[in-house]
Amino acid sequence: MSIIKSSVKGFKDSFYLAKQLAKRDIKAQYRQSFLGVFWAIFPVLINSLVWIFLQSSGTIQMTATNVPYPAFVLIGTTLWGIIGECINLTSQSVNANKSIITKINFDKEALITLGLIKFFFNFLIKIGLIVLFLIFFKIVPSIEILFFIPLLFLSIIFFVAIGTLLMPISLLYTDISRLIPIALQFLMYATPVVYAVPPDGLMRKVMLWNPLSYIIVDMRNVLTGYGIENPYFWSFGLLITIVLCTIALVVYRVSMPILTERMS
Repeated sequence: MSIIKSSVKGFKDSFYLAKQLAKRDIKAQYRQSFLGVFWAIFPVLINSLVWIFLQSSGTIQMTATNVPYPAFVLIGTTLWGIIGECINLTSQSVNANKSIITKINFDKEALITLGLIKFFFNFLIKIGLIVLFLIFFKIVPSIEILFFIPLLFLSIIFFVAIGTLLMPISLLYTDISRLIPIALQFLMYATPVVYAVPPDGLMRKVMLWNPLSYIIVDMRNVLTGYGIENPYFWSFGLLITIVLCTIALVVYRVSMPILTERMS
């Protein structure tokens, strides 16, 4: 319990430092870039355009979607990108700041806060692109859109917790950090990111067994005027997230002094 209290205090005490580091990193990221913030949406946009072209040209046959396919795939790829960013958030933040970790004594929870601030900055740009697509295709959200922020917040905390648990291993063994993108690429094809859940067949069974499917489906639903299909999943997910987040905070607090010593 004392470790949890120390961790929470670490987040509070280091918030100003995290904010300053985030400002530095964001300015450095876009200072020498001609296209500026466009790079925040470029990967998502290109990935979406590839699938839109394949579908519109008849190269691949997609299951019918409940919203226009371009909006369907853009929202799906954006949400999938969020999952990947959250899992890698802690490891990337620690890796990028190795120089100050070994030279300055500060609460290392600042690195998680730093990663979250940068994540939300880029996310606001991406959500703006989604809004443009919704307007262009005349998709009117329903009252269910009020659930989007809670579901998004819960998903972010869950995947950041997973990434935080993986962080000590990925820093010690770089194979883990290389395997994560490959695993996520494989999982994307078993998740309704760029195509809807088929009405039958093996892929339908695979997707129904994949918990990531429920996250993508419900978050896309509340953005496009449809309701939450899996309320019990989210209730159970809340309990799992609380437990996982608690364990992650303990692991991070205990492992960082050891990792810092090994970096020195």
